[in-house]
Amino acid sequence: VENFRPGVMERLGLGWDVLRARNPRLILASVSGYGQTGPWVHRRAYAPVVGAESGFTKAQGDARQGHSGSEPATRGQYANDPHSHADVYTALECGAAILAALYQRERTGRGDRIDISMAQTMLYVNEHAHDHLWDGPVPEGQIRSFRPMDYPVLTAANGEMVVVSGHPAENKTFDYYMFSIGRPELCDDPRFATTALRLANLDDIEDALHDWARTMPSAHAIEEAMSKNKLAVGRLRSVHEVCDTDWGAEREVTVEIPDRGDGTIRIPNAPWRFEGSDVRTGGVPRYRGEDNRAVLTGLLGLDDAEVDRLAAQGVISDRIPRK
Repeated sequence: VENFRPGVMERLGLGWDVLRARNPRLILASVSGYGQTGPWVHRRAYAPVVGAESGFTKAQGDARQGHSGSEPATRGQYANDPHSHADVYTALECGAAILAALYQRERTGRGDRIDISMAQTMLYVNEHAHDHLWDGPVPEGQIRSFRPMDYPVLTAANGEMVVVSGHPAENKTFDYYMFSIGRPELCDDPRFATTALRLANLDDIEDALHDWARTMPSAHAIEEAMSKNKLAVGRLRSVHEVCDTDWGAEREVTVEIPDRGDGTIRIPNAPWRFEGSDVRTGGVPRYRGEDNRAVLTGLLGLDDAEVDRLAAQGVISDRIPRK
């Protein structure tokens, strides 16, 4: 796996043609911002930049504007993606592509070159991209692509906040909301007779929901009431808060590993469970280059003198604390 800008591997004498000639079974995954070809091939790219170029950051900012982001957001409503989704999603897709290439090699005996673009990845994982790309007519009252930016964020009397999954203007879902808040008469209100009318009067629906939520003692009380009417509710929590819940403890959502000093680090555990194997996250974090010698001697067959020469020339490096 390499994620230099396109052309760097060739400049180092490690281009795909050279490597493939040495080992036809090699699988090389090249990760870059905009791919190995095209007019943007030499642009610098990091996760915040790719988030902006791929429509991700704009969609988030437009959602902050209000219902469906129909009006452009102001400059203050746009913000860089704090979680570097472009890095994370690209790594996941890269892993999937490598697994596919390994399976292909098992069947054909041949390696392959994988060209992975961060910007294309962000389009690929965007479940609303098809809606943004649709230029045709939309039936009146149709709620396009779920419009999750309209889902209510409610505050209980004790200040706890929740998110409710379900558009309050959608057929049937509107009724679930109204029964949950004890306002079934609003189901017959002419302002809310159709989906189109409910969308036009969404502020009135939200006012009713917020007024009701302020009378509920806690997030749990809101969830209890709405769950009876098929609505899913989640409390707005910090990472620390969710990890410290009873659910977090039972699922072992975090593990502690040595920090290579005098303490431990608490990190997220693997999200999957195998019935017959222990696949939890574990081990000890490695310093940069700590395994250079083991890899180069074990996998490439170099001797210690050759590894020392490469280190002296700056070809390989490490950052291991000296005792």
